[in-house]
Amino acid sequence: MSAEARLHVRAAVRGHGDNRIAVLLLDCRASLPVPLPAALAARGLSLVNDIDDVVLPVTRGWTVEAGGDGLTLRWPHRAPLLDHAAVERPGVWDWAARSRHAVLLFVGAGLELDDPDPARHRASLVKAAAAGGLAGGAVPYVEQVAR
Repeated sequence: MSAEARLHVRAAVRGHGDNRIAVLLLDCRASLPVPLPAALAARGLSLVNDIDDVVLPVTRGWTVEAGGDGLTLRWPHRAPLLDHAAVERPGVWDWAARSRHAVLLFVGAGLELDDPDPARHRASLVKAAAAGGLAGGAVPYVEQVAR
């Protein structure tokens, strides 16, 4: 089973006007031998305990690459976590990622990203963060140029 089949991915944008941040949300749907936040912290992400007061370092070994309609999420592993995944992105997402040269990444389990209501996404993120079940980081963004 591919990583994309075990992850639900959603792109969002935080902020307003020129102060927008591209966000990538990953909801893990697979059982793991260790708790997800611990596994990701070992790979360079940080635990997030308050989604409204997010101060995350730029992660080492992680990169979001955009090429065509697909996103690739590289992490400290031999294979990408996402490989050219077709992720629907809000209209200003690419602009925000380009202007900041980074994407805010949140990863957890049970985030209910299938629900079309953004308020539910937020409630799930808050709940996961409060329970110590949300990892995140500022991930460098690279836009692949078509040749």
